[in-house]
Amino acid sequence: MSTFSTASPLDPVSAPPSPLRARIGWVCHLIRIAVLLWAGWLLLNIILGWYWSNPGKMMENLGRALNADLSGFSNAQVTSYHAIALCLWLFIAATAYCVWRLCGTFLQDRVFTVDAAVWMRRAGIIGLVSVLIGIVWRRAALFILTGHAHLPAATLLLFGQPVNSADLLRAVFSLFLLVLGHIFKTAAEIADDQARIV
Repeated sequence: MSTFSTASPLDPVSAPPSPLRARIGWVCHLIRIAVLLWAGWLLLNIILGWYWSNPGKMMENLGRALNADLSGFSNAQVTSYHAIALCLWLFIAATAYCVWRLCGTFLQDRVFTVDAAVWMRRAGIIGLVSVLIGIVWRRAALFILTGHAHLPAATLLLFGQPVNSADLLRAVFSLFLLVLGHIFKTAAEIADDQARIV
């Protein structure tokens, strides 16, 4: 008998609750709500920042921090900045989707299974990639917003703190998910092999 359910991972679980689901179901639902709110909040910030931001003030503050005159910037620079930020949000959405699917497998009583481990690893990989891209993006954003000022590349590369504590926290958490997913997948595959032999 297959351990995989045909229920859609996006649909609520309709089967009667098992003892395991009765104990962990509320946590899984809470995590699902949290990742939706997290991804939605970040998207809302990007969209509101795009439409309601004051580009002049933003460039004035950046110019003050860089000790440079950034007047004369174009709308295309600011639009490109926000558009690329919106594209990068897709990595956030992908991470949230993987966590949603992972909790979905738990809600279908498939905790120590290969598919649950795969979703855990995917969340870790995409989360780690999004951290690395975010670090590179912040540096690239400086080049986009200051392109008209012809500042030295060394000034932009050395400006500020390239990696912050939030980056490190997200990277450690993503690596934890990646490693844990690998361990669970290996254990589930060994258990499946032993079950076939017996």
